[in-house]
Amino acid sequence: MSFSPETQLTATLLAIVIEQGERICEQQETIKELEARINKNSSNSSKPPSTDGFSKPGDKQQTEPSGTDDNDKPAPKSLRAHSGLKPGAQKGHKGHCLEAIEHPHHIEYLPVRVCEHCHQSLSTDSLVKVVEYQVFDPACPGQFEVTAYRAEVRRCTCGHKTQATLPEGVTNYVQYGAKTRALAVYLHQYQLIPCHRIAEFFQDIYHMPVSVGAICRFQKTTYEQLASTELAIASALLHEAVLGADETGMRVDKKTWWLHVLRSEYWTLYHLNPKRGRVAMDAMGVLLLFTGVLVHDHWKPYFHYGVMHTLCNAHHLRELQGVIDRDCNRYAGRMMRLLQFSWHITKGFRKIGVAAMPALILVRIERLINGYWHVR
Repeated sequence: MSFSPETQLTATLLAIVIEQGERICEQQETIKELEARINKNSSNSSKPPSTDGFSKPGDKQQTEPSGTDDNDKPAPKSLRAHSGLKPGAQKGHKGHCLEAIEHPHHIEYLPVRVCEHCHQSLSTDSLVKVVEYQVFDPACPGQFEVTAYRAEVRRCTCGHKTQATLPEGVTNYVQYGAKTRALAVYLHQYQLIPCHRIAEFFQDIYHMPVSVGAICRFQKTTYEQLASTELAIASALLHEAVLGADETGMRVDKKTWWLHVLRSEYWTLYHLNPKRGRVAMDAMGVLLLFTGVLVHDHWKPYFHYGVMHTLCNAHHLRELQGVIDRDCNRYAGRMMRLLQFSWHITKGFRKIGVAAMPALILVRIERLINGYWHVR
């Protein structure tokens, strides 16, 4: 039985429509599944909070365009009911502070010999009092040690009272020593341990009470003391031939800030700023005066500086991998292997003391790169 061309065309189109309808249904199910997967976060699933990214749910402030939009996440839904209590210590809470002990482990007597006013000898003048300053520091595991500095106060015949000079850093009657401050800063800044756990560490290991507030104060004091070091590093970077630059987002007071870094083989400078672009880069005080080679990741603000620009091969490798994943481009794979091979050759020459790659090998690699570029 034969059908007219119009009937055959209608049947063909109907079959196509049915097939497309089935495909659309399948795609809608796939889209629904993907949307459900995307909308999952730590507040509505068992996913850990670390998967939420830097922009937390409900955070609408975006200081700089970052290439991603994480602000479409739903506002967090806490399952905890409000207790009605204010944050912090409650009424009736007993505060604690570092207190002097009756029997210190070490005693250093500090005599006063000369009047600080008239510069006469005080060896025979009347002793007014002895002032004690106690310094707490960790000792062996399970205990801490206290050093007492007992400073004389004498009255001169001129009427002026003079106190013996204290060791550097000793300013309070009861305080923590340099070992305690250094260990707390190291654990917090380098090992990235939270302050309350550092306080637990001192209590558990040395049986020495150190409050969270004291640990925060150690960080601030160290930051202020390192101001001159930061200036010295910035000055040293200006005289380097090659600098690497990068920036990454991090959370500061529930907002996205940017940690900028400039580094050479021997020096590294960090700068934290709410801005990602030129405002923050200028604030570092290096790139405005730098005249060498700057290696970076194509971020446009870097191109505003009058330096020789070199683009980071690590980013090139990622982009080439993206080309391979999307297009299965074999030339991208060859280019990746060539970049990796040239890097290993460079490291090999540096390892044997050769500062620069031999010209013959360099020319050969450049020809291969140009060849891949033209084929592409």
